Amino acid sequence: MAPEEIAATLNDWSLTFVGAACGEVARIPQEWRPIVFAAGPEERRRLALSLWNQGFLDLVPEFAEVLNTRCVDVRVCITDDSPVLVYVLETEDRELVSWVGYDPGTFEEPEFWESFPEAVQVFLREVHAGFVSQRREAFGVARPVDMRTVVELAGLPDGDADGEGRARISARRLLKITTDGDRLKYCLSPDLAVGEVALVYGGAIVPKDLGQELDDLLISRFAEPF
Repeated sequence: MAPEEIAATLNDWSLTFVGAACGEVARIPQEWRPIVFAAGPEERRRLALSLWNQGFLDLVPEFAEVLNTRCVDVRVCITDDSPVLVYVLETEDRELVSWVGYDPGTFEEPEFWESFPEAVQVFLREVHAGFVSQRREAFGVARPVDMRTVVELAGLPDGDADGEGRARISARRLLKITTDGDRLKYCLSPDLAVGEVALVYGGAIVPKDLGQELDDLLISRFAEPF
């Protein structure tokens, strides 16, 4: 697949494609270098997907199936001064939608790390320190270095927000880990059980199952890529 076709699916990123003859190969993680030198898209896809931890795939089973069956190529690139893997998926309408997976070597532990399920922790530390689409903090799990509390984002005033049938949760204790590309924030908090996510829209907080909500979010991007 031509680089310009892939770049067109990620207008928010400036991508430098890394090939076997590219001087940037030295910057690429050792585990990713076989992807650079792979014979073609099928081998690149197979090598990239072999890096994913099963726990994370089990957390998002519908997207895992789509990733396994609809991924048509994976390319090694540099963007945001970081090595990334770009996963290109093809919809049933033959439209392309891509995700950007960041080098786990760029991982920095975010606030409220104990609120992340183990499968997500392993994914961020060992597979991709951020896996997003359309925008840098949307349709996946944002880079930990970019995660901020709701107060820091000025999405809510400093204080408490209503939870459905729950004790109030301070906006200082809600960490945004992704969005739907618009105003809906997906937040983790030490005031929720591990495995729960708070859907935050305006001043309302709705606790939900993290795996289900993340799976639905990823699939929504694949189903309606534009």
